[in-house]
Amino acid sequence: MRFDDIRKLATGNILFDLRRIISPRLVTIAYLLGLAAIALWAVNHFFFSFRFGFGNGLWGLLEIAVFGLLALIILRIVCEGVIVYFKAHESEAAQIEVIAPLRPGTTLIDDVRDAIEELADREPELDEPETPPAAAAVVPDPAPEAVAPAPPKKRGRPAKPKAE
Repeated sequence: MRFDDIRKLATGNILFDLRRIISPRLVTIAYLLGLAAIALWAVNHFFFSFRFGFGNGLWGLLEIAVFGLLALIILRIVCEGVIVYFKAHESEAAQIEVIAPLRPGTTLIDDVRDAIEELADREPELDEPETPPAAAAVVPDPAPEAVAPAPPKKRGRPAKPKAE
């Protein structure tokens, strides 16, 4: 994927337009990821159970058959339920598109530009800039008295007294 493709995806109206429903397409991806997770669990459980002996390994095979099949059935029911839910509410999504149809060629940048222009139109225009009230006469402080600078401090070890 090139940078131009990423820019089109980020500034396009696919991800940021909530009037378009993309979740039913994502259910297939979620189902495949669930199948992969179940397969990885089964392989891991197979080797883990045989590590503790042959009897535990056979018991692990039985667990993989029972719980793996149960996980497959639950995954299938959940994914089909999500698809049925989206199919049942497909007419509501179509009504949203009728109420607010998609504008062709709009991007996130165009939407931001339109919002800024709307805010600029709402801002009241001032004909004359406000002048601050007349400032009080500023009296300069008297010159500070000349103070001699402090002598610089010596750094390092103090000098040892001379022995006489």
